[in-house]
Amino acid sequence: MASVSPAERDIEEGIAPWDGRRVPMTLIGGYLGSGKTTILNDLLRKTERPIAVLVNDIGEINIDVRLLKRRSSDTMELTDGCVCCSMKEGLGAALAELRARPQPPDHVIIELSGVADPTQVLPWSNSDGFRLDGVIVLADATGVTQQLNDERLRPLLERQITPADLVVISKSELVTSDEREAARQAVLRISPDMPVVDDLDGTVASTLLDLGTRRARDATAIPPPTLLDPHQTELYQLPRPTTSAALMELIEALPGDVVRAKGIAEGPDDSRLLIQVVGRRRRVMPLPRAEDQDPTDLVVIRL
Repeated sequence: MASVSPAERDIEEGIAPWDGRRVPMTLIGGYLGSGKTTILNDLLRKTERPIAVLVNDIGEINIDVRLLKRRSSDTMELTDGCVCCSMKEGLGAALAELRARPQPPDHVIIELSGVADPTQVLPWSNSDGFRLDGVIVLADATGVTQQLNDERLRPLLERQITPADLVVISKSELVTSDEREAARQAVLRISPDMPVVDDLDGTVASTLLDLGTRRARDATAIPPPTLLDPHQTELYQLPRPTTSAALMELIEALPGDVVRAKGIAEGPDDSRLLIQVVGRRRRVMPLPRAEDQDPTDLVVIRL
């Protein structure tokens, strides 16, 4: 019999919230000091849609008081509908609090602790009301090369990097071009096929997270152009109707520098298929009736 993780044992099956809609969830990890809280602050200042951020210490999310609607010891609500919840009572309790809300957030982002293994949290991403959008791990350009050469730290960093869909080299502006490349190569030695993005101007990581959010029930909508300066955006026309197999062939043939892609295709019998790419994660899945929307082109983001 396959072993069951503690997280899986704690997940209780129940009635799906929000009439069956599944909220995309992103896990963001990285070693201590890699900049996870910094990019979450940046995202919360920029976003225009209601998202939920789950963190270990809500006190570290230092949002401008003008953006706050209300704040308690373990919850912070922003005026644009975003909410930050502490996980001090456990991730299960934080997700249950979200499920109890009458309206779902557009997206959920979980900030993992600096010593967390993402695989221990992954089961929660497919619990009632949620689906995994991707795992993004930050690698600190100022320290990751040395950390991976440290026999005590290397096993932990390997456990963080290996399951990632995308690695972002953070704090790149603080090092030389040679040091940035050394950090990139250090990551690739652990996972040679890993997509690695250089966050040179300190904005890429937060916009990559923001690209995952749903806007006005449109799974492929993207942020305003002012947030897309580091990106090249392309549209691919999808055949109508099509099949999951044909769509997988299409996304596997996308250029190697694609870090984000989303779209809704028309499947057989007027069904809908959700296409999503986050780094090396490629998925085509049926779209539930609760999320039904018209077919779209495939929106592709390249760096």
